[in-house]
Amino acid sequence: MIEQSMILDSEGKRQRALRVIETITLEQPLELTLRPWISRRTNEQNARLWLLHSKAAQTTGYAAEEMHEIALCRHFGYTEIEIGGIRRMVPMKRSSQRDKKEFGEFMESTEAWYISELGVWLE
Repeated sequence: MIEQSMILDSEGKRQRALRVIETITLEQPLELTLRPWISRRTNEQNARLWLLHSKAAQTTGYAAEEMHEIALCRHFGYTEIEIGGIRRMVPMKRSSQRDKKEFGEFMESTEAWYISELGVWLE
């Protein structure tokens, strides 16, 4: 059996899920997990963030990926790790796991920071 997931946001979808469950044979144990659905960041949000990082990278000379790491550390906080005598800041959260609202807050914070500190913004 292939893994399946459904978003239950209407009575019709709930009924469909019940019909699917009724057809399942119990040839092997299966795991069923129900959890609140959280809308993840959109592709448009992500694309806009990377355009902003790219523009900031052109200004600073750092790579867009480096600007992303710095922005994550600035917004979400960071821990420092040391490996082989090299210290590195590691963000406490990654943007890929944020919901739309939290990602939007990260985006707004990063954009405001880029505007005030680097004079960088998107048209």
